[in-house]
Formats: sequence, structure tokens, C-alpha cells
Amino acid sequence: MGAPSITYESPKIEKDDTFEKYLQYQQDRELRLDERAQAAEDIDLAKTRKRREQGALGFQGFSQNLQQQVQSGITPFADAQQKLQDYITRYDLRGGFLPETQTRTRTVYDYTYDDDGKIVDRTPREEEYEYMTPGATAGFEFDSTQLDTFKNQLQGLYTGTGLIDEETGKKDLGLRGQRFEAGVQKSYRDLFGRDATSDELTQALDDFDNALYSDAGDFRSNLKESEAYTKKFNDNYMDNYYDIMYGSSVSDRTNEDGSVDKLRTYAFDPSMMPSTSFDLEERTGITLPDYEEYFKEGRTVAELEDQRQSIAQTRDFIYSSGIKNLEGEIQKENNKIKIQGQKDIATINQGTSMYNLLGGFSF
Repeated sequence: MGAPSITYESPKIEKDDTFEKYLQYQQDRELRLDERAQAAEDIDLAKTRKRREQGALGFQGFSQNLQQQVQSGITPFADAQQKLQDYITRYDLRGGFLPETQTRTRTVYDYTYDDDGKIVDRTPREEEYEYMTPGATAGFEFDSTQLDTFKNQLQGLYTGTGLIDEETGKKDLGLRGQRFEAGVQKSYRDLFGRDATSDELTQALDDFDNALYSDAGDFRSNLKESEAYTKKFNDNYMDNYYDIMYGSSVSDRTNEDGSVDKLRTYAFDPSMMPSTSFDLEERTGITLPDYEEYFKEGRTVAELEDQRQSIAQTRDFIYSSGIKNLEGEIQKENNKIKIQGQKDIATINQGTSMYNLLGGFSF
């Protein structure tokens, strides 16, 4: 008998897919992390989108309010420009808005199964899908061209179109020109007491249009340095001085037609003049002026000054006449005393002579 035949079957060793499963785990984990990161980013994008949409929807109201502030003078034009730019920047209105839906790419897997339905393999591939833009409002639209449209409109409102008005013949200089014109008129009223003439206003606007003046304040400063104002200032100074001296005012010197003359009155008080106990005219032959009657009418400053000096001279004359009259009376009394004294001396001398004659006799 021969040796028995032995068949050896090696044990079936299952395929070790531990590493493969680890790789799949890592892939799935990274996919989930990417999905979470995308979800967190979408939340931030939604907040930003909502805020920007609110800014875009509020732009029309903001622009109208800003324009009214510029027109009323509440907000200077330079500040309005800055506010407009700040608003556009804050809501990124020039950045555009993404559509309501977009297309993204994501990683998906195609699986391979065995006869038992067990996954034996998977193959990754990129897939496009449509999604709603985070924070987007259905039907929202914003035309960014209105930003520059309003900016140009605001600029035109303030600086004008530069066109000549056929009716008035004036150049359209906008609010800036209107305010400058009002400032010119106010400067003339304040400094000269009148409105600017048509020629003066036209010249001022031409100079302003040619950038010789930056604003009404600059014009006022230049006007105060002009020869006309210097003369007016000096005249006003002297007018004020003489009004105070003579107790008058501009209203007192204003005529019915509105013109202001230079005539002033002087309140002459005759009781302040000295008087004499004798008839001065009869004694001196001089008739004194009737100052009370003279000063009833308005007089020029030169006339008033001349007559005030004359009053002082008249006072001196009256006092001098009184003193001379007193001196004359004293001289008369002195002469009387002197004559009487001489008479008394003569009488005494005569008596003495007679006594001497009697002394020559012997009794």
C-alpha cells in the first residue's frame, strides 16, 4: 500500500481594509468640516447681504433728505459730499449684489457594491448644484447707476449748470451763487447801509465765477479793504462823533425820501449866556447875534463849529464889557474921591494960610 494523499488547504485570510476605511473616514470628516465652514460663512454672508440690502433700499430716502439739508443750508456742500461717500462705503453699494440663486460645486461619491450589497469601493466626483444666495431677498434689485446720478445732481444743485438764463441774463451758479449773491447784498447793507447796485452785483458775481472770491466772507473782507469803504468808514466815524456831540442821530437826519443829510441842530440855551445890568447895545453900540433863532434850523458841522466859537467869543465880550463897566464905575468913584480930596486939601490949605497971617499980629 502506498502512502495516503493529504490535501492541505490554507486558511482563508480576509482582506485588511482598515487603512482604506481610515482614508474614507478622513475624507468624510474633511467633507463635514467643509460643509460646516460653508454654513458658518453663509450665516455671515446673509447678515452682510441683509445689511447691504437695507442700505440700498434706504438710499433714495437718504439722498432726498441730504439734498434738502443742502438746500436749507443745514449741511454744507462739502459735508454732504462726505456723507454721501460714507453712506456708499458703509453699505458697499458699488460692490454689486449677487443674484438670488447661484451654482456651487461639491464633492460626492459613487459607490460600488458586491453581490451581497456591501460597499466595496467608492469614487469621488465634483457636482454642481443650485442654492439660494444667503440673505438675498426675493425680487430685490438695485441700480447702482443712481449713485453717480445723484452725485451729479447734488453737484449741479450746488454749483449750477453754468448756463445763461435768457430772461434774467444771469449765469446759473446754483445754491453757491445764490448764497454768494445774498452775502454780497448783506455786505453792502452792513458796510454801506444800502443794497448793492446792479453793476456792483454783476461785477461781484463775475469775479466769483472767475474764482477771485472763494465765498461771501472772502468778498466782505476784500470790500472792507476798498477805498470806498475806507472813505465811508471815516465818514461814519465823523458822523457818529458829531451825532454824539450834537445829540443827533441818523433817524433825525433822514429825510422823507430816505436820504440822509449832513445838517444837524444845536440846542442853544440862552439862559446860559451872561447878562448885564446896563444896556450893552446902547453903551457899546454892538448888537449881539440871535443865536436861539439861528440854531432853530439845521446847520452844517462847519457852521455849527463857527457859531459855537462865536458864542464863546460873545460870552468873553459880555464878561469883558461888564468888567470894563465895573472898572469905569470904580474909576468914576476914584475920581470923585480924588476931586473931593483935592477940595478938602485946598480948604485946609486956605485955612492954614489965614492962620499964618493972623500969627503975624501982636496982641
